[in-house]
Amino acid sequence: MIVLLLLAASMALPANFDFPLTAGSITTQCASILEQYNGWYTDFIGRDFSTKNEFFQHFEQTDDWDLKLECMDFMQYVHPEQSVREASVEASKKVSEFGNKWSMNVDVYNTIDKFHTQFKSELEGEEQLYLQRTMEGYKHKGIHLDKDTRDKLAAISQKLDEMSINYGNNLNEVTDHIFFTKEELDGVASDFIDTLEEKDGEYKITTQYDHINMIMPYCNVENTRKTLSKLFGLRGKEPFGNQNILKETLALRKEKAKLLGYSSYRDYVLSHRRMASNAEQVDDFVTQLLDKMKSASKSDKDIIAKHFNKDDMESWNLSYYTNLYKKEVLQYDQKLVQEYFPLETLLPNLLGTFEDIFSLHIKEVSVNPDQSWHDSVKCYAVYDNTSDNVCNLIGHFYVDLYPRDGKYGHAAAFTLKPAYIPTTNSGDSTRSTPVSAMVCNFTRPTKEKPSLLTFGEVETFFHELGHIFHQLLSINRFAMFSGTSVELDFVECPSQALENWCYEEEFLTRISSHYKTGETIPVELMEKIKKNKHMFNGLHYIRQLMFTIYDMKLHSSDNTMDAEQLFDQIQSELSPLIHGESCMAANFGHLMGGYESGYYGYLWSEVYAAEVFQHFKDSGDIFNREIGLHYRRCILEKGGTENGFDMMNNLLGRQPNNDAFMKAFE
Repeated sequence: MIVLLLLAASMALPANFDFPLTAGSITTQCASILEQYNGWYTDFIGRDFSTKNEFFQHFEQTDDWDLKLECMDFMQYVHPEQSVREASVEASKKVSEFGNKWSMNVDVYNTIDKFHTQFKSELEGEEQLYLQRTMEGYKHKGIHLDKDTRDKLAAISQKLDEMSINYGNNLNEVTDHIFFTKEELDGVASDFIDTLEEKDGEYKITTQYDHINMIMPYCNVENTRKTLSKLFGLRGKEPFGNQNILKETLALRKEKAKLLGYSSYRDYVLSHRRMASNAEQVDDFVTQLLDKMKSASKSDKDIIAKHFNKDDMESWNLSYYTNLYKKEVLQYDQKLVQEYFPLETLLPNLLGTFEDIFSLHIKEVSVNPDQSWHDSVKCYAVYDNTSDNVCNLIGHFYVDLYPRDGKYGHAAAFTLKPAYIPTTNSGDSTRSTPVSAMVCNFTRPTKEKPSLLTFGEVETFFHELGHIFHQLLSINRFAMFSGTSVELDFVECPSQALENWCYEEEFLTRISSHYKTGETIPVELMEKIKKNKHMFNGLHYIRQLMFTIYDMKLHSSDNTMDAEQLFDQIQSELSPLIHGESCMAANFGHLMGGYESGYYGYLWSEVYAAEVFQHFKDSGDIFNREIGLHYRRCILEKGGTENGFDMMNNLLGRQPNNDAFMKAFE
């Protein structure tokens, strides 16, 4: 009974954890917190610290404010009410302006530098790294430059932040849609059509991913596919003008890089906290893959086109014909596969896998009304299970799984409260537990069926949970190093590694459950899933390389490029497909969401992800708890306290290489 009571008590979210759920509360809280923060900075400037703990405790005074600001910012991505989302956007702009002002304050930097000089010999481990990263961050922003230049940089950074917020918010608020008759939706599941808004015998189709995934692979009417593909490809262009926001952003980024002494913005980005140390290293990495993927993608296209007696293959037809090809040649029926992955059953099965591999205990918990934003959201508590004591709380996470108007349109994991260990004079090292949220847009249930996930959605689910547990399992003293605070070109590695589990028989057996019978997926269907893994991968990777090259060229020193025309040019040179009208400049959210000059990181990380999975595979047991715990200690618990190369070396006992990744293309 005592143990049960302790467990129940430890389930609760932190007492100070809640969401501002009205527009008014966001506006009021934001103003109050920034006023307190202003006083904190004023008090900090020129201050003398008698001990190093006094310095770190001063910084930790802001932890509760940071938590409230993070929850406030999160509302723009998930809250069902537009007024709340709009208030969140405006608050984010105010916070950005405030942060840019103080991040360029020389007096603040000098106070930190003075403390570092005075206590350098006493700083240990993370303390030294904390000061090093803090001071490097200030210098990377230009704190060492003259006042006029600093003022220009601060103004540019503020404008860039505002445009990034506006660009992302525009994509969240896209309401593009088109009405089709039932005949124009021939081949689409009738139970899905029954869920759609109907008007005068026509059905409303949006550009949300669950609609795209239900139409493009199955609709027999090419004109429907082409029309919807164009609507999807032009998201963010009209009436928002995101392409113009990107163009203005690129000009400001070039100006910023020049003021900071760099020949290009990509050189500036890659000079700080990246595994790749310069643009030439990224270019070499891309070149190593490009010829192989160009050849593979053309071969993929030719195979599909030949099978259906077509001379060419159009982008709006690709999903439809690849689905048909797999059905006819592999006897791989995606709709049949979906029947084995009902979301409500899949979720606990996936969580059970994390429990086994990483020695955890996970339990769904109830939350107060002000600790959630929608009635479909679930919350879970995670406990350490490396011993018999399951009362050692690690953290909490939310899952928000279905699309709705105004919600963030992709899949992502948000850190709402980082992990850290507060500084005390008594030596108490009680860890402040983190809170994260996974936001996805999975296929919705119908009247006849529960939510049945496509296999791609299963991969996405496991991938995003990988980010969640990377965030939660981190053991670090300072919030700066919490969870996914690693180099951007390493951050995807832990999640990408997990995608490999999805193609293993042992894994598919434990996570699958037919929505009617409860039976696990048959072995013969598993074999088809495994064969499907690498089928037409050339087309997948050439697309990733196009995004990577587009990103790197946009941020090079070339001043002659047009952001809209450049992607079309790259696409025409590298893609073997015929493409319809689109505007990547208006809806490439990564370019405005922190991945600028960094999209290559998805491919870069995948090389290391293959090494991680091979490490489990070589043991003969992909659920090997000993290796899982070793991986947890070497990678997940380290957060950002070590660099990616060192973490991989510690995991493998050797330097990583690309052998496991390239094996798939032999």
